Amino acid sequence: MNAIQKADLLAARLLMMCFLMPVRIQVLVAIGTCVYFVVRTIVTKEWAPKSNYWWALLLGSGYLLYLFAVPLTPAPFRGFVLTLCERKAAYFLLPFVFAITAQRYRELIAGQAMYFVYACIAVCIAGNADFAYHHFIKDGGGALLSHVRYRVIFETFTGVHPTYMSVYLAFAVCITMLYTTAVTVRDKLLKYAIFYSLLLFMLSLFAKSPLIALALIAVHYMYSQRAILHKYRGVFVSFMAIITGAYFFIPFFRQRAAEMLGLFGGTTEENILHNSVSTRRLLWDTDVSMVKHYWLAGVGPGRVLDLLHQRYFFHSLYRGYPVGYFDPHNQFFSEWLSFGIIGIVLLLVVLFVQFRRVIMTANVLYMYLLVILSVTFFTETLLARQHGVLFYAVFTSLFFFSGGPTMQKK
Repeated sequence: MNAIQKADLLAARLLMMCFLMPVRIQVLVAIGTCVYFVVRTIVTKEWAPKSNYWWALLLGSGYLLYLFAVPLTPAPFRGFVLTLCERKAAYFLLPFVFAITAQRYRELIAGQAMYFVYACIAVCIAGNADFAYHHFIKDGGGALLSHVRYRVIFETFTGVHPTYMSVYLAFAVCITMLYTTAVTVRDKLLKYAIFYSLLLFMLSLFAKSPLIALALIAVHYMYSQRAILHKYRGVFVSFMAIITGAYFFIPFFRQRAAEMLGLFGGTTEENILHNSVSTRRLLWDTDVSMVKHYWLAGVGPGRVLDLLHQRYFFHSLYRGYPVGYFDPHNQFFSEWLSFGIIGIVLLLVVLFVQFRRVIMTANVLYMYLLVILSVTFFTETLLARQHGVLFYAVFTSLFFFSGGPTMQKK
């Protein structure tokens, strides 16, 4: 391997690991590696088919709505829309980056996906070590061991919201299942050590949507492997043992599980400050109420939070305690409330086009990624933060064009 090939490999690995880096470094690494591969493509003159650019425009078309909204937004809210435009820039630019990049470089980047897994494990180990330090050493073990405190300390140290981290971990589980081969006993031990570590970290964070998405993926995976399913009996037994152990030995896992069980038993705590399931009910009801009023034209991305905060203010007055202020916590409702029927239709079209590409290319990992994203969209405004935008834009664009026509060298 010559120096140029080593540089290509290093750039691909850095791009796969940048999601877990501090925000500013993350941006610099993402920009640097993307520019590097575009330049490498230009130097080798491996030009993309023109159809790639039309597909890239469609994938990033949702961003254009935010640009068009800037001059139409009232002055008091325009600054927030400009912030959204800056935060979501990758949503529009990265489809073009991977549309231009040569096929062999896209395949090289996708082939280094295990470095994304390694980065997830390293950050989770560090985050949990920091929590152990705060709880057992700094506070002497006397503080209440709650899932809220655990998630706050974890996010403060890692800089990644627990739901976003759970999305990363769910995708890392899928990569581990599909990208790793276990030939020797050592390989098997390493694969399952990674697999179970990722699951334990997910169970500790207990973000509901990524876990639901992972359950759906597990059903599909077992169906696809049904001919040899008997070989996975040990995996199934050990998985159930981990779930049981987590319930009895991880207090914040038990607390979150109790909240979910209360939802089905009708015994959830009505005070939303004490129960996240009750919070989700309030969020859903508020979003639905807003959509009923503004379903056709929306209110513009600059006014969504303002109108929602007004409603939560009156919820606080009605309940007699502050319920807090929230964004839609739903990507579908967020686009619908921002741009009306055009926004939600465009988002659904982009997802449909990607699922269609999955069917055409038979890219199972791409399908699992879309399942994780689509399910999480119901409970999180995933594209409102840089961690979500960059993750979505890099992997969806990479997989979309990796399965496309091979570039012809001229």
